[in-house]
Amino acid sequence: MKQLKFVFTACWLLFIVTNAWSQKNGPESSSTLGVFVASTPCSQGTRPLPGIDAGEDCELMKWHLTLYQDVLKKTPTIYTLQYSYGLPKQGTTGFIGGGKTLGIEGKWTVIQGTPSNPHAIIYRLTDNKTNKTISFLKLNDHLLHLLDDDQRLMIGTAAWSYTMNRIDDK
Repeated sequence: MKQLKFVFTACWLLFIVTNAWSQKNGPESSSTLGVFVASTPCSQGTRPLPGIDAGEDCELMKWHLTLYQDVLKKTPTIYTLQYSYGLPKQGTTGFIGGGKTLGIEGKWTVIQGTPSNPHAIIYRLTDNKTNKTISFLKLNDHLLHLLDDDQRLMIGTAAWSYTMNRIDDK
């Protein structure tokens, strides 16, 4: 009887440890869904999203977004968003004085529909520290477009866009 109790307890502990490991939501238990980059204007619409103060010198933002998904379920887990901003250095792709580089991370979810398109697929990113959200419309597997607070497309110009491009091989 003692041996049966020991085997039962060992199996139960193994189950608990395995279940706890499988529920981690970090890069170690996730696969990369995609890596996306963009260069956008540092506008009134983009400044609040990652938390850039209104008084900062900022005309250009560079985004680097990595989305992770659960390895088995293929559902969203976490994201990392690195962004650089500042005044553009003429004739280069860099910033005057190097600019500033920061990052946020948190969980992301997939939401169906916007006020203007009930079939739209939205990727909503929530910052772990501030609970602020950033939303992107999935145009296709290779393009995401930044949405404003009202879930409408951010409108660019002939020189600027709010579209993120996939850079990984998927």
